[in-house]
Amino acid sequence: MKVSSPKFILSLAVGLTVVLGIMMTAFSLPAVKSGVHNVPIGIVTTNDQAYQKMAKPLKDKDFDVTQYQSVSEMKKAVNHREVYGAFALSEQGDLTLYKATAASAAVSQMLDQIGENIVSGQKAAAKSQIMPMLNQAQDIQTVKVLNQKLAAIDQKSLKTVELKGFPSADPKGTGLAAGALPIALGGWIGSVAIANAVKGKRQKFWAAIVFAIIGGLGLTAVIQFGVGTFDGNYFLTSLGAMLGIAATAFFVLGLLEVMGNKGLIIAAIMLILLGNPLSGLPSAPEMLPAGFGAFGQLLPPGATGTLLRNLTFFDGNATLMPLLVLGAYIAFGLILFAIGKKSVMIEDVKA
Repeated sequence: MKVSSPKFILSLAVGLTVVLGIMMTAFSLPAVKSGVHNVPIGIVTTNDQAYQKMAKPLKDKDFDVTQYQSVSEMKKAVNHREVYGAFALSEQGDLTLYKATAASAAVSQMLDQIGENIVSGQKAAAKSQIMPMLNQAQDIQTVKVLNQKLAAIDQKSLKTVELKGFPSADPKGTGLAAGALPIALGGWIGSVAIANAVKGKRQKFWAAIVFAIIGGLGLTAVIQFGVGTFDGNYFLTSLGAMLGIAATAFFVLGLLEVMGNKGLIIAAIMLILLGNPLSGLPSAPEMLPAGFGAFGQLLPPGATGTLLRNLTFFDGNATLMPLLVLGAYIAFGLILFAIGKKSVMIEDVKA
């Protein structure tokens, strides 16, 4: 009876430890180091001095701040995914927050808090100017006017305008945030099932196509009609989901065809252990540690999530990058699948 050697056992233990280390880094580091990392936002004002005054503390917090001359210009930038939202400062000093919760619920909440803090600071500064005057006022009319000004300051508040929000059934977009793992794991499991259950290379190819089509329709139906996260064009969004599933399926099948079970491990690391936590779907790619968010957008779960978000809520803008990424995985997977010799994954085990 053939038994495993101590060298093999040691190598296996070291290899598994490396995988665990990668998994721990991918899941824990973004959670611990999550924060603002050049998150793009805007400020709408024609007053350059007012812009500089408001932008400096935001830039110090690592926001990437852009000045816009008009609200319409800013809205266009939001719709093209150039910024997550913007603060508009009127000539009277009133502050309005224009936000796109559908772009990132986490960033939207952060901008809400920043806006409230700015207004609180404005109110405190205004009161600090009026109170000394009130304390020194002698006549009743002056006291009355100053008290009216204080009352007006107390009534001042942050005005919020939602530009791109999630449907009322899922106002925080929880369904999309939770979708990274099903996108990655579902495509991986489906590809393994096809590799083992379907006989014949051509049949595997068509099985992956059918899986992508039906899976894309089904995944979108669950998110849109079941959970209520999406409310856009169902078939257009489904096309994005189909592309994401096809990218995962052909990438996994290609690796399996060339490397057998070793390819399955590589695919699991890239798609599940790395692709899921680095997708940026629960927050935003710019809120992950430097480089992690950008790398996550180069993996199928991140690219698919961004594609679905932009197709559904942003009129299909900023979809070129995720389309190129997913197309590259499909092309690479098909090349591996075409040149590979392993038609059945289980052959590795028998060998």
